[in-house]
Amino acid sequence: MIADQPFIFYSLPKSRTTQQLSGGRKIEKAWENVCAFLNNCTTTGPDQPTSISLTAYTAFTGDENPEIADRIIADTKQFFGGGQTDPIAYSYPSGVPDSQTKTEWRLEKQDLKKVVDYLINGQPWHKFTFGPIELIISYDFKLIDPVTQTELNNQNINSSIMIWLSRSCVCSPDLCLPFENSSKEFYNYLKQIEEFLPFKLEHKYLRLGRPNKTKSAHIFTKLKVT
Repeated sequence: MIADQPFIFYSLPKSRTTQQLSGGRKIEKAWENVCAFLNNCTTTGPDQPTSISLTAYTAFTGDENPEIADRIIADTKQFFGGGQTDPIAYSYPSGVPDSQTKTEWRLEKQDLKKVVDYLINGQPWHKFTFGPIELIISYDFKLIDPVTQTELNNQNINSSIMIWLSRSCVCSPDLCLPFENSSKEFYNYLKQIEEFLPFKLEHKYLRLGRPNKTKSAHIFTKLKVT
């Protein structure tokens, strides 16, 4: 969807896909911070994800104690069923499958608490080249005023955030802030929500977005500080 007026956009550059969630390596703390943001600053809630997927990996060649990864997969199957197992990659050009595999579970909203608790209770997770297990949760939403709990006006486009909970907890946010410039009103709103953000908002990634002349795409430019 194309916005019909300018807006301020926060998103990471292509060279950097994720940023650290606050809470360090403690999954429970990172998740608590995510929940606080969703409950106080968005129209959605922690129990209303857009998608949930859980992936467990076998050990990579050279990883120590590969049997631990195998046990994690077996234990996870006991909780969530068989899942879908595939090679992590295929050799090119032969098409020979890699010996390392990943098993993925597509979960429903009602599974969310169970799977988050599973990740928390399994800490500390053993270090492997991949995984050994990661939970990916995505949310789409509109932004609200955390004081009045009312939806901000002129939000033509949804904001979103993707969360990875694993040995390292990271996220990829896309925030569409309905402000036409870096005004005092805009910075006052940032100040209100920053205490709830589950990641460090890096101002260098704020850009001004606007529709092109044909309203077929967005044009992004550096945000000018006023």
